[in-house]
Amino acid sequence: MFYFLSKTVSILIDTVFMHGLLLAVLLVFMLIKKTRKFAVLGLIIVCGASLLITVIPVGNILSRPLEIRFKKPELSQIEFAGIVTLAGSLDPDSYLERGEMNVLSSADRIFAMLRFASLYPDKPVLFTGGDGNLTEREFSEAVVLENWLDDSGLKTPNMYFEAHSRNTHENATKSLEMVYRDWPELSRKPWVLITSAQHMPRAAGAFRQAGWNVIPYPVDRFTSDELHLASLNVSEAIYNLGRALREWVGLTAYYWTGRTDAWFPGPQAPGAEN
Repeated sequence: MFYFLSKTVSILIDTVFMHGLLLAVLLVFMLIKKTRKFAVLGLIIVCGASLLITVIPVGNILSRPLEIRFKKPELSQIEFAGIVTLAGSLDPDSYLERGEMNVLSSADRIFAMLRFASLYPDKPVLFTGGDGNLTEREFSEAVVLENWLDDSGLKTPNMYFEAHSRNTHENATKSLEMVYRDWPELSRKPWVLITSAQHMPRAAGAFRQAGWNVIPYPVDRFTSDELHLASLNVSEAIYNLGRALREWVGLTAYYWTGRTDAWFPGPQAPGAEN
């Protein structure tokens, strides 16, 4: 039930989708004489709001606290057992339609995984993530990535793939099951957690709640240290707002349902464990 509700809410707070839907509905109302005045007013409000969140980058303002919550650690100075990387980098539609592996905006997750797999050949590097779609469509990001790395000669012996998790909570629980099964002696030791900086608070909280001892390693940061106003990229502003809302709503939902250890998880004291 939680999975179904979470995906439904994700659609409702998808600002790009809702913005397009509102415009389409209002344009239909424009064709009906009785609702034309209402449609004109609605179009003015939607266009005005779009310009407002573009000139004042609300999405970036909401994203910045998420992205700076965790600092990137220097792993050469830290003892850790292994590395776990979250899915969310590949485009399912490209693979399902054309059989091609296309990387989305979170490519740094894969780059970091490849780098650390090479730097630490004696440590397990785990990639976790199947398909987050509501319906079954015979796609698993972990399977697609593993096959591509194997075909490209980039897969190393210390890479492992968990292919069935559908969200961050399942990333944590199913990956931990794999660790207990294959490396029980490493289950309580620190693991490096790689995901996008904006997603890291929810991911770190979910992994801690599941029983992991994680060292957050955020990548893929897109906000700037300086606030830039008067941008005219409306579509990017709407997309950034939706991405930020998804994380804040996700943090709240995970906290209310006991899937994270805090509403806004942050760094733990050195040596702290669950």
